[in-house]
Amino acid sequence: MRTFVAVEVPDQFAPLIESVRAVLAGAVGKIRWVRAGGTHVTLAFLGEVGIDRVPGLVRRLGEAARGEAPFPLGFDGVGVFPHARRATVLWLGVRDPTGGLARLQRAVEAGLGGEGFVADDRPFFPHVTLGRWREPLTAARVEALLHTPTPPLEGTWMVRALRLMESRLTREGSVYAVVEVLPFGEGSDANGHGA
Repeated sequence: MRTFVAVEVPDQFAPLIESVRAVLAGAVGKIRWVRAGGTHVTLAFLGEVGIDRVPGLVRRLGEAARGEAPFPLGFDGVGVFPHARRATVLWLGVRDPTGGLARLQRAVEAGLGGEGFVADDRPFFPHVTLGRWREPLTAARVEALLHTPTPPLEGTWMVRALRLMESRLTREGSVYAVVEVLPFGEGSDANGHGA
């Protein structure tokens, strides 16, 4: 199955994300929006993984999660990948005020290394993907887009668990399913919710 490791963005932020998309809709051109449900911040993309490897992944990710304490995240502006002259992905940045997400991502990569996965050579940049362009957006359109005022990106949430996810590709886009929730070692119950 096609898998990745992520932390969840609570459903309570769906209206905020939708309001950002609505404001940007006039500036983005022909974009394929990511489904609103199951919003997450990806820590590692594993690609196609045999079912027989899942128990080992769960064990390693569980070890990484148990070493963590809950931490806050928030949102922080919009941008594009890979760069303004060839934009193919529109994202909403994620603010990591305590560095908890960066620490967790390093622990995840170390754990996955024990299962034979090679760490991504690109720097970790926490974000939520809003949409993708089939054809890169022009630099002028990107410039206009990045200067479009967005609604206030207020509010924070506490991350209390790591998730091993499956991504199923459909004609309408990717559909995500939780394979396993791995709660942090401090202040969490088995579902990854605060104690």
